[in-house]
Amino acid sequence: MPRIVDRDKKRSEIAQKAIEVLAKRGFQATTIQDIADAAGLGKGTVYHYFKTKEEILSVVSEEIFHEMERSFGAALLRIDKPMEKLSALIEEALHVTEDVEHLFIVYTELWLMNIREDKYNDYMSFIKNLHNDLKNLTAKMIDEGKKQGLWDKDTDSDALAAYLVASFDGVVVHYMMDKGNFDIRRVTKEFIRFVLRQGKPER
Repeated sequence: MPRIVDRDKKRSEIAQKAIEVLAKRGFQATTIQDIADAAGLGKGTVYHYFKTKEEILSVVSEEIFHEMERSFGAALLRIDKPMEKLSALIEEALHVTEDVEHLFIVYTELWLMNIREDKYNDYMSFIKNLHNDLKNLTAKMIDEGKKQGLWDKDTDSDALAAYLVASFDGVVVHYMMDKGNFDIRRVTKEFIRFVLRQGKPER
């Protein structure tokens, strides 16, 4: 009797191995054969699940971001106050796992390549949409705080949310440039204290 293979699980396993190779060797330099070797599979097997490296990257990106969303969503179920929700979002956004590091490296490489040509515009559009979703979620939290008098009524929720989301990338970049001296937990904690001080105390 032939062995039944869970297609989605297998795709996920291949994608997880692929992101490590792509981050280490570089997106352009990495071949499907490199990915197959890392996954302990034949090249044809990888092609059975994925047509291109871009498709692999999209799958692993979605998985990482969806895992972050699930983790954040679980935290939100226990939180009612807007300021505490915003604090939880910042903590989750700056929780840098090894998979997030790998993805960030590849994302940065493709962003730089895309400045020179539009070859990876579809993937960059996907990343932009994810960033936009995060920005909109953050803006909603600020709006909630404004309704409760925790932020000034004239606070531009969209602009402030855009600044906060952009700052997440900046923190991650500095952490990855100097891991030995950059205490990301300490920075995250103080960043949250700073952001929350801009609002009025919750009652």
